Amino acid sequence: MTKRFILVLVGLCFFFNPYFAAIDVLPDFIGCLLIAIGLIPLSRISLPMKEAQRSFLILALIDAAKQVLLLFVFGNSALGEQEVLLLIVAFLSATLGTVFAVHAMRTLFNGLAWFADTYECESLCAVKRQGRSRTELFARFTVFFVIAKEAILLLPEFAALLNSTYADSDFVRLYNYIGLMRALAVIPVAILGFYWLCALIVYFCRLLREKVFLQALNERYVSFMEEHPGTRVKARYFVAFCLIATGLFFLTDFYLDYWNIIPDTVGGCLILCGVLLLGISRKVYLPAVLSAVLYTVVANISSHKSYLFVSEHVGGDISRSEAVAKQYQIMWMWSLAELFCFLVLLLFLILALRAVLIKWGGYLPEHADVDFEARHELKIREEFDWQFIKCYIFGFLSALLSFFFDYFKTWPNTESLRYFSRFMEGLWVPDFILAIFFAVYMSYTLTLAFAKIGERFMFE
Repeated sequence: MTKRFILVLVGLCFFFNPYFAAIDVLPDFIGCLLIAIGLIPLSRISLPMKEAQRSFLILALIDAAKQVLLLFVFGNSALGEQEVLLLIVAFLSATLGTVFAVHAMRTLFNGLAWFADTYECESLCAVKRQGRSRTELFARFTVFFVIAKEAILLLPEFAALLNSTYADSDFVRLYNYIGLMRALAVIPVAILGFYWLCALIVYFCRLLREKVFLQALNERYVSFMEEHPGTRVKARYFVAFCLIATGLFFLTDFYLDYWNIIPDTVGGCLILCGVLLLGISRKVYLPAVLSAVLYTVVANISSHKSYLFVSEHVGGDISRSEAVAKQYQIMWMWSLAELFCFLVLLLFLILALRAVLIKWGGYLPEHADVDFEARHELKIREEFDWQFIKCYIFGFLSALLSFFFDYFKTWPNTESLRYFSRFMEGLWVPDFILAIFFAVYMSYTLTLAFAKIGERFMFE
């Protein structure tokens, strides 16, 4: 348990620093994920900690969405639009983000207070001031810090937005001085954040010195895991399916200045990590792993060559230069190889998921005979085979449309094909929509598969 609390401490340290113009050098969503991972064993033996883990996962999604919005603000908007969009992102962060951050912090320290009272941790539950324990006092300070941090850092944005109403008057345009205003706002937040960080470290040092308390938690967790052996299995496949689903969303092509800002290479790596956790027979396991590795390598090369060609040449260069025409042919061949590798990966991924369901899906008695297991396998296949076939069809259509877009976005600029080329440039819209639909449908299938695995351990 000591390592888990240290992981929670490290995750909380991501919240102490101020951000500048909505840019956070220590992204809060990373801290939230570290806290959620650290709370895994505690959430299994405590409902308050389970609620805290869920709250930090929601907060991680909100902060990650803010980071994505910042990518659009700084990379795809004119200077005047950038000012307004940045103010909007700052307001969303300070309102929606603060509400969920306060809730997450309160549930975390409520869970720690519950553990302190249940297992009689003297240093955390002893009454200090105003009839409140050390945990309750630090929880109040943490909530105050989170609200004060967002309120102070929002002041420059709020003042600039309010002053922009008088753009045609003789008032000074405050956005010209927004950098100085933000710097002045960062100073008190940095001081308060450093003080909160020191108090946080002191609090967790007291917690980690409670050896009897930590030993009691560890014994309770060991006892729980012995009584619920399926917990590890469900946790393993939950992580594996989350990695695969996230990887599939990363395969969605969204271009910014001809560069795919959601890299397919990262998606391939996430899918590979998910496949490595499936724990199935080597006959199905090895092809899935090798196809994931192959796709990741080919997707990286294909994306690189496509970006270099599109950013350096236009359609008219293809017919005027043999060297450019050869580069165009190489780019097209790598895109075709990426399409083929993806279809192979999707096939072996579906076969691997099918093997997982046959092994773990649905309730299976401990002393089942051969005939019962055969009927069980047939039932799983009848229930999921059509679902997997639909996933492959949607994946095939999505990959084919993505290949067409990559191929036609730089078409030889001949007179006869000019209008056809303009028409094909619009393929990015259905390409993006169908890729999202495929990722959502595949994630839905993974959800059904995980629910089927949960049926195996429903009587624990």
